[in-house]
Amino acid sequence: MNRIKEIRKENNITQARLAKYFHVTPDLISKWERGYSNPSISDLHTLAQIFKVSMEYLGGYSNGRDN
Repeated sequence: MNRIKEIRKENNITQARLAKYFHVTPDLISKWERGYSNPSISDLHTLAQIFKVSMEYLGGYSNGRDN
């Protein structure tokens, strides 16, 4: 899930800010980014909408960012 980190940084969003949006701790966002935990399908969908990319891109199943 390092694409979450990559695109989060491209958009100048901190882990803390993203965590606040999802009502979780920054530690959970860090776990998503390091692959220790995975976002739910619902959270992955929301992330895709926030960053205007496809869920497939965030999940590493596609190299195209188009949503």
